[in-house]
Amino acid sequence: MAMLKIEEAAPTETHVSTGSDKLATVLVLTRDRELLRSVVGLLEDNRYRVYTFRRPRSLGSLLLDRSTEAVIVDLHFPAATGLEIEELTTDLPHDRAIPIVAVCSGECPKGRRLKALRSGVWDVLEMPSASAELMAKLERWIDLKRGVDAMRSAVLLDVESGHYSTLGIKRRLRELVALARRTGEPFSCALFGADPVAQGGRLSPQEVEDAGRQFALALHHQTRSSDVIGRLEPLKFLVLVPQTPVDGAVTLAERFTSWLVSRRVDGATPITLSAGVAGMNGPNGRVQADPELLLTAAQRALNSARATGAAQVVSAWSDED
Repeated sequence: MAMLKIEEAAPTETHVSTGSDKLATVLVLTRDRELLRSVVGLLEDNRYRVYTFRRPRSLGSLLLDRSTEAVIVDLHFPAATGLEIEELTTDLPHDRAIPIVAVCSGECPKGRRLKALRSGVWDVLEMPSASAELMAKLERWIDLKRGVDAMRSAVLLDVESGHYSTLGIKRRLRELVALARRTGEPFSCALFGADPVAQGGRLSPQEVEDAGRQFALALHHQTRSSDVIGRLEPLKFLVLVPQTPVDGAVTLAERFTSWLVSRRVDGATPITLSAGVAGMNGPNGRVQADPELLLTAAQRALNSARATGAAQVVSAWSDED
């Protein structure tokens, strides 16, 4: 039977305004109160949303916690906190095109400027004389970042894992649900997501990247050729399981969550994933053929699994309901 072809309009505009319709978010790192006051005032006058941070911590960890479109770091901030500029930027996700601008009060020594640029900083500006230059560059670079983000969200494949992107897997979900509805065959999906870290714990970007890569490879090698895999976030994967009832998808999900537990016991990764499973056959024989509602059911089941404990699997409903 021929596969249904589902057309989807491609985005026609990738430019996103940095105006009042969507304020750009900038993270400012400094312990210099005078510099902080001047930079934050400048940003707020130009309609930016600002976060500030004064304690030593890597940029990679900070950027995992919030949606940031640019970073301004005081060139003296790392030294004042016992770090070097390279330590501050060493674990930046390599796939995040985030503008990072170093600023300093007054004249900046050439050697320190070069060291900052080699560490991944986009530019070094002397404040307050370069205030207008800073605003002009931020506006342009954030526009470019949003353009890159828009293009990434429009591709069907995730470059990092080789699986489908969010857009790609949702398109395949619609196609496979429509096909299953026509043929009367069972269809299920399993949504995997990282479990909360123990209280006080924190994952580094490198740990997240390594765990995501390991899990992506495991899904690639240990699923059927008919199964379809998508990566929604660094540690969130959706597996579409055609011709399989819910109980079969639960078995698949349990196999992979148990595999990660064994990897954690062996010391290979500190991360576990739980899973939520949903299928087209709902309670009382009802057929759930709406792809978005099916995905919502899987997300709710995943939330329930995470609330239960680590490496848990919960189904939205079973075949016996």
